Amino acid sequence: MLNKLLIALLLLPAPLLAEEAAPPPPAQETTGVAPGSPLPDADKLLASLVDGAIIPLYRELDAAAAALEQSSQQFCAAPDAAGFQRVRAAWGETLLAWSRTDALLFGPAVEDQIDFHINFNPPKKAAINRLLDGDQPLTPEQVEKAGVGGQGLMTLEFLLFDRDKPEAEQLAAFQGDAGKRRCAYTQAASALLRRDIGTVANGWLQDKGSYAAAFRTAQAGNATFASARQAIDLLVGKLYQSAEKAAKNRIGNPLGKGIDLNSEGKQEILLQSNAYQLEAWRSGYSVKAVRANMEGMQRIMRDGGLFQWLRGHNQHQTEKLVADAMEQRFANYLSLPIPATDPFTLVSTGQGKELDGYYYLGNDIQMAVKRQLARVMGVQLGFNDNDGD
Repeated sequence: MLNKLLIALLLLPAPLLAEEAAPPPPAQETTGVAPGSPLPDADKLLASLVDGAIIPLYRELDAAAAALEQSSQQFCAAPDAAGFQRVRAAWGETLLAWSRTDALLFGPAVEDQIDFHINFNPPKKAAINRLLDGDQPLTPEQVEKAGVGGQGLMTLEFLLFDRDKPEAEQLAAFQGDAGKRRCAYTQAASALLRRDIGTVANGWLQDKGSYAAAFRTAQAGNATFASARQAIDLLVGKLYQSAEKAAKNRIGNPLGKGIDLNSEGKQEILLQSNAYQLEAWRSGYSVKAVRANMEGMQRIMRDGGLFQWLRGHNQHQTEKLVADAMEQRFANYLSLPIPATDPFTLVSTGQGKELDGYYYLGNDIQMAVKRQLARVMGVQLGFNDNDGD
C-alpha cells in the first residue's frame, strides 16, 4: 500500500509556474499490474477510447483540412486582406487539429510515412523556391513530386507567413500576375494536405475494414492486434512519446534545456537557446501547438474513458490516485497563460523564461505517464531515442 507521503506526492498539484517559480517535484514511481498481464474490461476501454476520443479528433482534423482547402481557393480567387486572414487562420486550425492527434501516430497516421508528408519540419526552402521559380503547372501532383520538404503544414506556413516582412507586403506576394504562382502553390499544397489527412482520417472512420474496428476488437485478436494488451501498450507508449516531444523537443530544446551527448558520450544540458528550434516559429503558433498537443492527450485520457477506467478498477488502491493526479496535471498545464508576446521574440530576445512553465509542467506530465500511468497499467515502454531520463 502506498504510504502517506507517496499519496501526497501523487496528488500534489504541480505549481503554475510564474517568472521565478521552481519546477514541480518529479513524478514518483508507483506500482500496478504486472507487465503483460490481461486488463479487466479492456474491450470496453478500447471501444471508449475510439468512440469518445480518437474518432472525434480525426473528424475535427478532417474538417479543418477541408476548410483550409476551401479558404485557399476562395482567397486566391480574389486575394485581399480579409481572405488572407481567413486562409492563415484556417491553416492555424489545421495545425492545431493535427497537433491534437500527435499521440495517435500509429496505424493509418504512419503508414507509408504519411505523417512526414503532412508535417515535415523544417521545410526545405530550396525545394519550395524551385517550385515557385519554375514554369511547370503547380498541381498537387507536381507538389508531391518535390518531396516531403516541399509540401504539408510547414510548407504552407512558409508560403503564408514571413516574420521579416509587414503583412501588407506578404499579401502583395499573392496578388497580380507575380502572385498567381504563389497562390497556385498554396492551393495545390492545401489540396494535397487535405488528401493526405483524409487518408489518415478515413483509416479510422471508414465503415468497413477500419483501423477503429481492429482497435475495438483487439481483445478477441485480429489481423492487426494479437490482443487488447498490445493495443493498450501501443497507445500508452505513444502518449509517453508525445508528451516527451512536447516538453523536450518543442519547448525544452529551444529554451536551452535540452539534453545531448557530449564528446565523451555523457549527457549534458544544452544551455544555448535557439528560437529557430521552435515549431511553427514563422507563424507564432509555437505555444498554441504544444498546448493543442496536450489537449489531445487530455481528451484521449478523459473523453476516451481512461481516467474513468482507472477509477473503476482501483484494484491496488493506486489507479484512482494516478487518474486524479494526471487529470490535475493537465488542468495545471492548460491553465498556463498564453504569452502576449510572440514566442519567437521571447526566446530570441532572452525572455524565454516566460515559457518555462510549458517545459517544466510538460516534463512532469511526461514522467507521470512513464512512472505512474504505465506502471499501474502494466505497460512496458519501449526504448525511445529522445529519452534523456
